[in-house]
Amino acid sequence: MFKQRVITALILAPLALMAVFYLPLAGFALFISAAFLLGAWEWSGFCGLATKAMRWVYVALTALILALLYWQLPVQTNWPVEANTLLTSLLLAGNAWWLLAIVLVLTYPRSQKLWAQSDWGKALMGWLTLVPAWAAVMFIRSTDYAASTFTGAWLICCLLLLVWAADIGGYIVGKPFGKHKLLPKVSPGKTIEGMLGGLALVAIVVTVVAQLQDWPPQVGIWYIAAFLLTILSVFGDLTESMFKRVAGKKDSGAFLPGHGGILDRIDSLTATAPLFAIIVAIYGGFY
Repeated sequence: MFKQRVITALILAPLALMAVFYLPLAGFALFISAAFLLGAWEWSGFCGLATKAMRWVYVALTALILALLYWQLPVQTNWPVEANTLLTSLLLAGNAWWLLAIVLVLTYPRSQKLWAQSDWGKALMGWLTLVPAWAAVMFIRSTDYAASTFTGAWLICCLLLLVWAADIGGYIVGKPFGKHKLLPKVSPGKTIEGMLGGLALVAIVVTVVAQLQDWPPQVGIWYIAAFLLTILSVFGDLTESMFKRVAGKKDSGAFLPGHGGILDRIDSLTATAPLFAIIVAIYGGFY
């Protein structure tokens, strides 16, 4: 399993980075939309939708939402966040949802009484997970695109590096040294030591980047943002684990050998992207 996991990662990571850096914005939109629609298919499995037809309806509705957003928020230009009520609302709604998701995870299993029996309630939670994250990723990629086609790509690379560092740090510390369960009723494998390992590796990554950038004045903000985003990435994973547990699933799907489904790979990204986009907007001169 571990060998298969590594092989899949070695194939997918370069492909993802090539898409981020070298696809034009329209091509990137298609690429990221395909991944999120696969995620929507997997989420439909959490919702208890009885037939494949209903699951396809959910995916089709998700595709329609993304298409309408792409039309209303054209990626060919920089998005003036302060003048774009729709985008601002999406980013704020995404962050509000993740605050609620944290509460639901921390109070599980009691919290499932509020949502576990509502198929379309869970479907709405899926849209709140996927749609703001999609809009955030598209916004980040298009940042300052007129001046440089790579600015947004590097920002996405920074977000991915943070998410991957949190995941890797959690694994290399939590696997051999994890003794204290974080939230065993949600995810028995998550440990406090693993979370601290993820935070430590993220801090090391931020320190290395800051050193390479000659310690810019905003480095303190980098550490604060990295801390918040790392905590969010952990709860992105835990939230998906909560939905899988209620649905009786081990993995969200089987699209990625050794990794499970698409959601198993992008759960942390969906949690962190809306907040990261707001940070980019604030400190990138868009507010």
